[in-house]
Amino acid sequence: MRLFKRILAVLAIFLVILLLAGFFFVQHLKPSYEGAREVPGLQDSVSVFFDSYGIPHIYAENETDAFRALGYVHAQDRLWQMELLRRIAPGRLSEAFGPDALPNDRFFIGLGIDEATQEVLASLDPADPSIVMAQAYLDGVNQFIEEGTTPVEYYLTGLEKKPFTLTDVYNSIGYMAF
Repeated sequence: MRLFKRILAVLAIFLVILLLAGFFFVQHLKPSYEGAREVPGLQDSVSVFFDSYGIPHIYAENETDAFRALGYVHAQDRLWQMELLRRIAPGRLSEAFGPDALPNDRFFIGLGIDEATQEVLASLDPADPSIVMAQAYLDGVNQFIEEGTTPVEYYLTGLEKKPFTLTDVYNSIGYMAF
């Protein structure tokens, strides 16, 4: 009986240590809403304030800097959601969730959103103001991907963070239009 109690005590201690480690790991991955960040490519200073609901308020001297900051803030708060959104239209959810997502992937591949995106991208003018703003947004997203914390979902699925591109933006628009 004493051996059983000892084993039970060791298991309880192990469980407490495991729970504490998990708690601190998840706390480490939470976004930071305080302090200053260096975001390369900004032309002027940008201020981002988060209100009591966690909503960011971005103050910038120009639109390009505002979009770059918006991309950074979006990635900080919603990177996993953005990852899923970019995988839906080209039929790549099964890479994250396995064979259960294949029917969904086949459906969206059949819609041809990814092919339509490639056609649109081939005809875009990189100097168009909307493309410049979209690229500034993506620069902010990708800056966070490089230097920010990795959401726990990436660890759970085994996926790696990869930079976002205009293809991802247009595929997401195509999916939302659907």
